[in-house]
Amino acid sequence: MCLEGASRAGAHLLAAIPDDGLRAFYIWVPMLPSDDEAAARAAAQRFAEPRATHHWDGDRHLSRRMAQALAIETRRTAAPGDEPAFAWDVYLAYNGGNPNIGATDFWMHQLNVTHAPRLDAGHWHRRVKGML
Repeated sequence: MCLEGASRAGAHLLAAIPDDGLRAFYIWVPMLPSDDEAAARAAAQRFAEPRATHHWDGDRHLSRRMAQALAIETRRTAAPGDEPAFAWDVYLAYNGGNPNIGATDFWMHQLNVTHAPRLDAGHWHRRVKGML
């Protein structure tokens, strides 16, 4: 669970853009042995905001689906159960009306991949704001 990324890409974005059309969905996945549902609930409290929804993906079902959709092959984790590849530390933006969760309109990451830009909070904020 990357609290720094959640802050830079989520909480700061929501604070900077008061548009009611902007929504944030945090999907918490286990990355360290201490990452569990209770830790995810604590993180959700830290990033509580009316336009934010938090989910625990303890079995990495959504995370694995997104790894396929985003062509992420990396499997680095300190927690058990890291096969097959799964997505984490990814920040996905969707235009309103896009019903396909696997077809993000723009995304950034904090991983060891080269086919998408690394998270840059300023660039992320500008791109998301431009999508509203």
